[in-house]
Amino acid sequence: MVTGHRPLLCRGCAGNLYAVCTMDHAGGNAGGNAGGKSAGNAGGNAGGNAGGKSGGKSAGPAVGQWEVDHEMPVPCPLSGLLPLTGTAASVHDLPGAEEVLGPPV
Repeated sequence: MVTGHRPLLCRGCAGNLYAVCTMDHAGGNAGGNAGGKSAGNAGGNAGGNAGGKSGGKSAGPAVGQWEVDHEMPVPCPLSGLLPLTGTAASVHDLPGAEEVLGPPV
């Protein structure tokens, strides 16, 4: 398994956590396809491409939909906070991440 970061640990029980992130790449394509279908061939392609380009890019960092939870079921005092889910640029930017992620306190 290849990862780009240190293992995630739960502050409550020191157990290993997994983190899954899915990126929505359909946003730009959906706008382009819808524009292309509704406006005819010549105008549709231009409108579809412009819609696809503007819908797929943003001024800020790319964000993804995250899910973080224990790798194995374990008794944990923070079990009420997990799974941690939400939209963020990084797993550490999720609401509640500071309470859950990191070495035990």
